[in-house]
Amino acid sequence: MSRAFPGMVILFLIALCVMGQSFESNADSLVFNPDIFSSDKPLQWSLTFDIRKFRNEKDDEEKLPATLTIYDDDSSVVQRNISIKARGESRKKICYFPPIKLNLGEASFDDAYLDTIKNHKLVTHCGSSKKSDQVLLKEYLVYKLFNLFSEKSFRVRLIKMKYIDSEEKVKTESRFAFLIEDSDVMAGRNQCLIIKYEKFGMKHIDRSSMILLSMFQYMIGNVDWTVSGLHNIKLIKSMDFTLEFPFAVPYDFDHAGFVDASYATNVMNPEIQSVKTRMFLGACYTKKEYDEIIKVFLNRKNEMYDLINNFDLLDDKSAKSIITYMDKFYKMIGQPNFYKKYISPFCINYDI
Repeated sequence: MSRAFPGMVILFLIALCVMGQSFESNADSLVFNPDIFSSDKPLQWSLTFDIRKFRNEKDDEEKLPATLTIYDDDSSVVQRNISIKARGESRKKICYFPPIKLNLGEASFDDAYLDTIKNHKLVTHCGSSKKSDQVLLKEYLVYKLFNLFSEKSFRVRLIKMKYIDSEEKVKTESRFAFLIEDSDVMAGRNQCLIIKYEKFGMKHIDRSSMILLSMFQYMIGNVDWTVSGLHNIKLIKSMDFTLEFPFAVPYDFDHAGFVDASYATNVMNPEIQSVKTRMFLGACYTKKEYDEIIKVFLNRKNEMYDLINNFDLLDDKSAKSIITYMDKFYKMIGQPNFYKKYISPFCINYDI
């Protein structure tokens, strides 16, 4: 038993107290069908609502009525009345067309997942130009890349979405979007519970999970995350209570250098002009531990490159930019002094 165990138990018990009742009330009835995320083929949906009102009142918490239409491969159509609202603390301020929270209410879509989980996070194209679709597709790819490393990750499903203005004042357009797996479903799939306690630090997280997350965020050039405060991080705790520490699961990668959104900034150091400049934000684990995780990334290299190169929705410019960015990462971690030069001076020195 590690020396951190007594304190960890206390912290975890506190966390359980503040998790809320939402999961407990659904624990027995929560049935999930991950099939919606098992295919890479884009879904065909349309969403009809007052587009101008949505854009102009995106800061409001009021839900807007909408109609969601789902087109199946066999040409069947399911159309239901739902409600929507803008979501995303920063993207609501930044985006011309912010991400959407779909509230399906009592509507039934004859789909085990959609009929069980009623609130869904939809990532949208943000900007008005078609270039925004490439940004969205690159963020979608980041989720798919992390899926290669761990089941403790959010699944995503690409959607070819047609946006139709219910007031007939805005031209109908088709843009890409993607659906993010529900947090409780992701946790349940891994026999875990969501922890909403914001005072955990990196030293309270499972070491293997923390070191993987730290290196992955470094690879994609993302500094827009923290464990303390749960900024773009979900914590999940195994239902096997002999496993001491929770696991960290990342999400929201639009400020990553890999994605290279036009609005992205280095939130840790605004003086760094290029969001593609990598900064290491992980904990100061040993060189041996980082050498081991480097081996994992080297072993996954071909699989990641295949995923990128075979994603034909990316245009040539985006694909080449990503590969060049990844090449630089692999050149860095291949250096004998990588730990001394890039990790040791910048890592967070906890007593671990």
